[in-house]
Amino acid sequence: MSPRLLITGANGFIGSALTDAALARGWEVTAAVRPNSDRTYLQDRRLRFVHLPYHTPPALAEMLRQQGRFDYVAHIAGATKALRSEDYFRINTDYTRHLAEALVEEDLRPQCFLFLSSLAALGPATNAERVRPDQPPMPVTTYGASKRAAEEHLEALTGRLPWVVVQPTAVFGPRDRDLFQFVQLVNHGLELYIGLTPQRASFIYVSDLVALMLAALERGLQGRKYIAADGRDYTTDDLGEAVRTALGRRTLRLRLPLAGVQAIAALSEWAGKWQGKMPALNREKLRELGGANWHCDTSETFSLLNFQPQYDLYRGMEETVKWYRQHGWL
Repeated sequence: MSPRLLITGANGFIGSALTDAALARGWEVTAAVRPNSDRTYLQDRRLRFVHLPYHTPPALAEMLRQQGRFDYVAHIAGATKALRSEDYFRINTDYTRHLAEALVEEDLRPQCFLFLSSLAALGPATNAERVRPDQPPMPVTTYGASKRAAEEHLEALTGRLPWVVVQPTAVFGPRDRDLFQFVQLVNHGLELYIGLTPQRASFIYVSDLVALMLAALERGLQGRKYIAADGRDYTTDDLGEAVRTALGRRTLRLRLPLAGVQAIAALSEWAGKWQGKMPALNREKLRELGGANWHCDTSETFSLLNFQPQYDLYRGMEETVKWYRQHGWL
């Protein structure tokens, strides 16, 4: 029989890519999405759908009982931007805990429960080298703290729930709308950077992340966390070069002092609260910038999962820009 996989947040950028990859393997995929979610990228007729009421544990447990046992669960649903700090913890922390505990209490434990966390849960490198899987977690954002708190709940279930955690760095690729804003800017001839010096950064192309997640589901060690990046060291200038090259554009490059951007971000947040939506430029995001070192040590991930990325930033950006053009985004 084909493995049964439950994917939460299946309609999103990463969730839909994982859905496509699992279906291509012939897996039976159930997509957990809200009733009013955009299902543009979930059109395959083999898909099954379910709405999971994470906020109400008894109803969540009942819905899971109706679905029966899954071989694998990939919990991707979460909030990357929120107007209030408590919303990060409600969505990223509490909902993860409710789902994991329901699977345990209803005796519906999968072979593997994968939680898609974030490199933000570890925080930037604490020395001159790189982010390491064994460094003390020191998230610098509320988002990162909420993901770290969810990891702690899973750690408390060790021995009762077979879990793995994947901590990706910045993810890009087709369907992504966050980095697309920068691509649009470069397409119009402007490279805009925050901070007067290039930031040390890391990236992973979405298809590589999905392949890594599938490897973690199938052969990941219970209770292990895996940093997800392509294994190469970049700066934000490399990002600009990759986008510029893929687009075939010449640009004007500007660097904005962090202090000045903080004021702009505060105003942007104020406007966002009136509109009921957190803007992409906010003070939370700025805490991840400003010279932070996000170079990663991925040697343990690659060795334990016998995994090797197929894309670097430049090749991945070529594919991404091609997709944006083919689908009328550019």
